[in-house]
Parts: sequence; structure tokens; C-alpha cells
Amino acid sequence: MKTVRVWFSKTGAAKYISHLDLTRCMARALKLSKLPVWYTEGFNPHIYMTFAMPLSLGTEGLRECMDIRLTEGIDLTEAAKKLAENLPKDIAVLEITEPVLGFDATAYAEYELSINSEEPQVLADSIDDILSQDSIIVMKHTKKGEKEFDIKPHFTLLDKQTGPGLLRVKLRASCSQEGSVNPALLLEAVKRYENVELYAEITRIRLLTKDFSDMR
Repeated sequence: MKTVRVWFSKTGAAKYISHLDLTRCMARALKLSKLPVWYTEGFNPHIYMTFAMPLSLGTEGLRECMDIRLTEGIDLTEAAKKLAENLPKDIAVLEITEPVLGFDATAYAEYELSINSEEPQVLADSIDDILSQDSIIVMKHTKKGEKEFDIKPHFTLLDKQTGPGLLRVKLRASCSQEGSVNPALLLEAVKRYENVELYAEITRIRLLTKDFSDMR
């Protein structure tokens, strides 16, 4: 038995399907591909699949990953091709590799937020002002209700680019099995501190380790 890592993107209309639906979609594609995948044992056997860090609903992912187990050797390039043929167009298989690190090595994620604004440079300056503060308190939804949360320790601004009616913000955020921070909380901060309600298209570009290198 061999564990392999499937790297895929989830964009377009697929960003609106839940993680549960993504799991079902992947299971169906694996069955149709006839790859020699391993099934769990017990009363209700199912294909073994483990995802690194599930995406928030509505967020695109350019390089996501899941682990599966194969019961026999197979060319991984051919395996990626077979799996890709059975997935919807907005879920694309990038490659299948042998994993180097466990998912517990994931510590951060890099995101891009595309924010519509009539005054993108003014908005960029406002975000700079907010991120320069000692603490940035927003209301965060939890299973126990809403609570105040300081996003300052969890966000690092990497880049900003302005264009006609648009601001692109690239940032790094905490993203691990111990806890993740949704980059949409930056929009909540702008709403709380500047009284401006924003909409952003959010894309997760890649997952990172503690030393900011790519997950492998």
C-alpha cells in the first residue's frame, strides 16, 4: 500500500461547493477512474481520502491537496490523467506526487483578495493604517457564537496592487490543524474601523510550512 498526494485546483463554480460535496465528487471520480485505491475496512468501507486544509465556501484554491492510498503500483502521471478525466471542469488535477511532509507541517496559507472599490488607493491606504495598529479586533463567528478576535498576529501583508476600480491584496494568514484564520476577516476589520462594507473574491494561492516554504 502506498500513500500519494493529489494536487488540484478548485475554481469557478466549484468554489461554491462545500467540502463535503468536494469529498463526494472526489470519491466518485476515483471510482470512475478505476485507480487501485484503498478502501477503509469495517461495516461501511469507503475510499480513504485526507485533505490538508479544507477551503472556506466561496474561496478558490489554486494548489490544494489530498492524500489517498493505492493498493498497487501505477504511473502517477497516468493516474493524474485518469482522475482528471472524471472531474468537473472547475476541479483540475495538477499532478500526483509522493508526499514529503505530513499535513501537520502546514502552518500558513497565501491568499489574494480582489476587492472592488471606487477609490482603490484610498482603500489601500486605509488597510495600511489598520494593519499598522497594535491590535485589530473583529467579531469572529465560532461554534459557541460570536467573540472578539485579534487578527493582528495572524496576518502578514505581502503586496498591494491598485487598478481601475480594483485593489488586489496579497497576504499570508495562519492556516494549520491547530486553527486557521479566514482572510475575509480583513474585510470585517475595514468595516469596523472605516465603516466601509466590501466584497472580495478570495483565492488561496498555496499552503506553506512554518518556514514559509511550499507544502510538498
